[in-house]
Amino acid sequence: MPVSPTKWSPAEWSRVVLTAFATWLFQRFWMRLVRRKKQITDIKNWNARVDLENIQACLLSTVNLASSGRIEKQTIMTKKLSDIFSNEHVRNLVLEAASKTTRDNPFIVSFLKKEDRWNVLVAAMNHISSIFGPYHLFSNVESSYESCWYVFTLVGVRTRTTSQLFVNNADGAAAEDGDSVLRLRLHIIEEQELRRICVGEIVDPGPDEMFSDRHRARWLIMQRFAEMFEKQLRRVTELSDTHTSVGSFDVRTQSWGSNLCGTAKRTRSESTTSIEEPPPAVEEEDDEADHIPSELNCLLRIHVPVPLLVETSGTGPENVVLYE
Repeated sequence: MPVSPTKWSPAEWSRVVLTAFATWLFQRFWMRLVRRKKQITDIKNWNARVDLENIQACLLSTVNLASSGRIEKQTIMTKKLSDIFSNEHVRNLVLEAASKTTRDNPFIVSFLKKEDRWNVLVAAMNHISSIFGPYHLFSNVESSYESCWYVFTLVGVRTRTTSQLFVNNADGAAAEDGDSVLRLRLHIIEEQELRRICVGEIVDPGPDEMFSDRHRARWLIMQRFAEMFEKQLRRVTELSDTHTSVGSFDVRTQSWGSNLCGTAKRTRSESTTSIEEPPPAVEEEDDEADHIPSELNCLLRIHVPVPLLVETSGTGPENVVLYE
């Protein structure tokens, strides 16, 4: 015979309703507490002039430097920091390194340990490269494209808070350093532009010729970036290429060879050098690779096949080697 369902007494119904209501009330209270905590954190970061939840990838260019003293900054991507670095430990490493940056040294990666720089830069490169995904698909089946290389790194930029709305105001960046906002940026620069800065083809117009202090700060970052670029290129090519004669290094045309942007390991040519005559420059650079802040292995190159309207002879992207 079928068992008839048990009938609850009014007291049992009351207990179930009260339990459900208490659970709903606690959930509402907890969500309200979480939102309040988030509001307090946001207010604290706003008053402390800190914006570390988002990261912006932007292209810096000197195209208008000579004519108007401007360093153009074009945003190509903005994402949450947690989207780019999903690992909380890595995010904490980046934020800790960002807190150590200064106006003289805004490069976040230089404050990371040697073994962490690679993973941080690659994580960022994957997101930047995805922006140009259609270009890579296009170049894989068509030949009408130009192979371009860009260099990027992670920086902590302290932007002014005064006259933020007046972008073209030459006097809009006159605030004190204490009023600046720390922001995370992925600065991307065309490689040939960096090479031209290294050899002096793109020159510093001087502080009086710059459009504003904001553009002056961007130019100083590009200059420091170019110095790091040349040092990395010189280190990799001069230490790994035994056929390179002394004085033959030309930053305008020097190839990276089999390295994308260098290596923290000793190259084969270094390891085969006799013990009796160790190259002193190699030892000094290896020591600097472990020193924090460092200027070694703080940048990566990224390949972008730019579609063209005319046919070219090359097909498929160039080989890309990420370290050794």
